[in-house]
Amino acid sequence: MKNFKLLSLILLVLPIFFSSCSKDDGPSDDQVERKVQYKIIGSAGVNITTIVYYDGDTPVSKTGSFGSEWTSEVGVSTKTPMASANGTGPDDGSTLKAQIIIDGKVVKESAPSTGKILQTNVSYF
Repeated sequence: MKNFKLLSLILLVLPIFFSSCSKDDGPSDDQVERKVQYKIIGSAGVNITTIVYYDGDTPVSKTGSFGSEWTSEVGVSTKTPMASANGTGPDDGSTLKAQIIIDGKVVKESAPSTGKILQTNVSYF
C-alpha cells in the first residue's frame, strides 16, 4: 500500500513538472511583426542626407540626397522601432523632425531640430 501511494504521487507530479517546463511555442509580444511607417520631415529647402532605421531586426543605413521629406514602411519585430536622420538647411530657421506611424496614427514624434546642420531621432517604447 505504501509503494502504491508513492507511485501514485510520482505519477501525479511528473506530468505537472514536465508541462511546466515545456517550451512556449507562441510568439511573444517582442516577436510579433508590426507594420511601421517612418517619416522624416524637413522644412522648405532642407536636404536629408543620412537615414538610419530598423527594417525587421536589421538596421539599415542610407546616405544620399533625399530632399525635404522621406517615408518608408517596414515590418518591425523588435521591441523598439527607431529612426534617425541628418540633413542640412538653407538657414538658421530650418527644421527637421521624425515620426513613427503605426496603423495610420502618429505614435511618436521627435522635437524639431533647428539650424543649418540638422539631426533628429525618434524611438517608440
